[in-house]
Amino acid sequence: MFSHIKAYRVQEVITTGSANIIGNIKYSDLNDPAGKPIVSTKGCDTAKPLFYNFSQYPAVNEIVYIIAGPRGDYNNNGGVQHYYFPPININNSANHNALVSERTTEENEKGAETSLDNFKEKNIRPLLPYKGDVMIEGRYGNSIRFGSTIVEKDTEETRFTNYWSNEGKLGDPITIIRNGQTKDLSKQSFEHIIEDINTDDSSIYLCSNQQITNFQKSGVYPNNYPPSYKHML
Repeated sequence: MFSHIKAYRVQEVITTGSANIIGNIKYSDLNDPAGKPIVSTKGCDTAKPLFYNFSQYPAVNEIVYIIAGPRGDYNNNGGVQHYYFPPININNSANHNALVSERTTEENEKGAETSLDNFKEKNIRPLLPYKGDVMIEGRYGNSIRFGSTIVEKDTEETRFTNYWSNEGKLGDPITIIRNGQTKDLSKQSFEHIIEDINTDDSSIYLCSNQQITNFQKSGVYPNNYPPSYKHML
């Protein structure tokens, strides 16, 4: 009875209203027209998140798998509710994985509105994983990496270097919390990058025997403060 699962297109994400509907989505058939959101979602079916302790709400035009399951009143009358999984990784993008129609070059440069709430596409680069890493990546360049000291070799597989593996032993844990990624315009928007303590907006490094290479600390002099703060000194 509850084994059927199918992919659908998200048409709306509900973020206001009563507590039991926030996080629900309205969805349509995968083959419905893509691109700009539809005029009205009044006739669309609804689904609620499958997981209660982990929130990953989709954007409009992202594709999710939906499955049927018991509703809260199932024991009384066999009520059935539809539930959705996190978005499918269509584009391998941390920002969004909307399956939209072809866009012009100008539209790609401006970014696409993929949500009824004016969710704006940004060029967010995915994090480069190392073997054994567990990573959580937000849509806007915020992330958490549960990683470790690695052994870097000059091979095609490990040609990327990081800033935390020059000291310590293989497998020493490190946790990196990053809020806003570096604005490195020399890389393509789809290329993987690693955290940069000097150019990311802000970050926290929880180290274990590591030494952060080339770390540039901020001074206490006026020139080290942003212009908006200098009038306060």
